[in-house]
Amino acid sequence: MDVSPEEIRERKFKTRWVSGYDMDEVEAFLNSTAGAFENLAKENESLRATMAEMDGELSDLGRRRKLLEDALVSAQRVIHDMKANAAKEAENVLKEAENKADRWISDANNQVAEIKRELGALTTLRKDYEVKFRILLESHQEQLDAMRSTDREGGEHPVPGPARPPRPG
Repeated sequence: MDVSPEEIRERKFKTRWVSGYDMDEVEAFLNSTAGAFENLAKENESLRATMAEMDGELSDLGRRRKLLEDALVSAQRVIHDMKANAAKEAENVLKEAENKADRWISDANNQVAEIKRELGALTTLRKDYEVKFRILLESHQEQLDAMRSTDREGGEHPVPGPARPPRPG
């Protein structure tokens, strides 16, 4: 039943002659009740306004909470992605370093093989030179021996002088 304070104040009762109430007391009680009812209605309206305001704040806090949760999830994804990217980058850097080291080792091994080949060629060349030089020395020794033997037979003594350069060809 909806009753306003004005309805309480304006309410009129029939009077009875025999066993009636004191009209002044009834009106005072009605006015007092209307005042209390009015205060309760105002307090109720104030509480409803406060509740509506709090509902708005609660809704705003709910939205903020949802935004913070979404931001946290997003930040966690970003961190996870950054970690994964850093791990991949580190792996790539490591593989690149290993590949570079392998190339350097391969290049060094190739250089060592080339130096060994050149050393072998130089050793062969030196041996060939020694053999040819020994043959040349032996040939000259034989010529000297032949000249000495001819000199002894013919009695001539060779005159020391400058050595003749070998003939070309």
